[in-house]
Amino acid sequence: MNKLISRRDVLIGMAASISAGIPAAAPIDWQVFQQTSTQPINKITDRFAPIDPGAVQLRGFLGERCKKNESARLLTKNENELLSGFQQRPGEQAWVGEHAGKWLHAATLAWAYTKSEAMRAKLDRVASGLIATQQPDGYLGTYADGAHWAMGKEQKWDVWVHKYDLLGLITYHTYTGDKAALDAARKIGDLLVRTFGRSAEGESKLDLNERSTHAGMASGSVLEPMVLLYRATGDEKYLDFARYIAENWEGEKGPKLVSALTAKTPVRQTANAKAYEMMSCLVGLCELYRTTGETRYVIPAINAWNDIVANQLLITGSGSSGEHWTEARAFPSSEKDRVAETCVTVTWIQLTGQLLRLTGEARYANELEKTFYNHLAAAQRPDGAAWDYFTALDGRKPYKTEQNCCTSSGPRGWAMLPTFVYMASDDGVAINFFTPSAAKIKIGGEDITIKQETQYPANGRVAITVSVPKPMKFALRVRVPSWSNIAGIKAQPNTYWLLRQTWSRTQTITLDFNIPTRVISGEGSNAGKIAIARGPVVLAVDELYNPGINSISGPISAIALGSQQPQLKTSATYRDADGFPAYETDAVVMQDTEKYKAGERITLRLVPFASAGASGNQFSVWLSKASGSATGNDVR
Repeated sequence: MNKLISRRDVLIGMAASISAGIPAAAPIDWQVFQQTSTQPINKITDRFAPIDPGAVQLRGFLGERCKKNESARLLTKNENELLSGFQQRPGEQAWVGEHAGKWLHAATLAWAYTKSEAMRAKLDRVASGLIATQQPDGYLGTYADGAHWAMGKEQKWDVWVHKYDLLGLITYHTYTGDKAALDAARKIGDLLVRTFGRSAEGESKLDLNERSTHAGMASGSVLEPMVLLYRATGDEKYLDFARYIAENWEGEKGPKLVSALTAKTPVRQTANAKAYEMMSCLVGLCELYRTTGETRYVIPAINAWNDIVANQLLITGSGSSGEHWTEARAFPSSEKDRVAETCVTVTWIQLTGQLLRLTGEARYANELEKTFYNHLAAAQRPDGAAWDYFTALDGRKPYKTEQNCCTSSGPRGWAMLPTFVYMASDDGVAINFFTPSAAKIKIGGEDITIKQETQYPANGRVAITVSVPKPMKFALRVRVPSWSNIAGIKAQPNTYWLLRQTWSRTQTITLDFNIPTRVISGEGSNAGKIAIARGPVVLAVDELYNPGINSISGPISAIALGSQQPQLKTSATYRDADGFPAYETDAVVMQDTEKYKAGERITLRLVPFASAGASGNQFSVWLSKASGSATGNDVR
């Protein structure tokens, strides 16, 4: 039987219910809650707990991208397109049902952040429209009667669709308190348990691995929302089913994720190396660890994460080629390589966010910053209305507005961001991202306010103002990026600078982070080339800002950086699609172009990878290296 929990345990438990951006519930009556709640307590308390995104206000580049994500994509999404596959079964595509759940997940988090009335009205319509299509037995997929859970290739996405139904409905319920959404989620959970769980004799029913693509990982990724359903209801059968899912992976037809990754098998050699589905399962393992406290569930996730960072992760914070992990340190980057599926980028954010919460280690926040400033932002068109399916580091960005897995996944990334910027610890607050912003955080029953004023990453000065209602002692942790340090303060890169003190009224601390220009040496497919980063931002040469640089042999290939340590200065005339000045540096023309002769020294303009190619033009992150030029001094 579940025991009633204290207000502190409620705060911890609600924060721990955030999976991949599902934040603490909307404000409720604590006295009533304490008298009636039977929420189960997690065995593991997060080192860093996300706060309600409604308590956060973001400005600057990150804030603008979040705002456009809601206004230009989530609010404009065609509702009939989301629901038609459920309303007229069968849907036109095997996995068409995923889009409604993905949209509910993203749109609920966006509404929780902005409290937009238009967003809430649309949320209610889509949620009620989806629930209205649920069949009496709980089925909420898009296949015709008689074809549920079938074995054919095109029917193996049925559990996958229910996974996103669950995630969307539970997120919606978490914030709005909508009972119908939780009831619908329970019906799905009950149906899955009846269909795939163990029989009374302990034998399996239908094999979840068989009713799945990608070696069982697509269906197996329902692990995450099944744990969340247990946490929302306290019903032990959902936790039992979650354990069954992880154990069933080890079956003859399963992906063997736990055993393979515990043994540190590279992700490339695990199951069929499908990146998106694999990380979706690992997110579920993190939730199962949080709930059970059994380390056997989190070790595979940590080992996989370490392998991805060491051998798969591009300098822009994503990975995969053709949706699969590649050979170790191959680092493909061209359009033909079909690089970094946006679904992979967002699921990488989910996995990394999970491990940040569980461990409180700065290395996870460092990778989140890299991904948000670079690959997630690059996949989103700067106006927020369109997304790439794949986002190469060299070539063009084929943005699309049509409904596909990636245009549905991308918005979820930005909707999660407010839960990462500030986080609560057991003894205070952690700051993971630097951006003009404000947040209200409850400590010891009191509301404190933290504000940042900064132009980061244009420069490294960050003014942090803490306001408290009365003298209070707590810790403030400020992330130090892996490539930086804080002027005048002893703090190691890729750690948190810790300030534990008694705070009174309003106090401001000003920190100066070093924002270096970094030269990154290419490896794998880009061996012999170099890339330039400034602080967290990877830069690219865009032909729009450099007319006449293309050579006969290919775009931008005729230009090489002219210095081993390039000096960047802001352009007086050129601005990128986000409104920021381009950077200028010295370059050498290696072969004749339509405008320049070989040997000429020219001014080369670079813009952030996030905005490069926004107008459909050619761009390149990886650049040629002149003889005796840069050798690379990157700290990734």
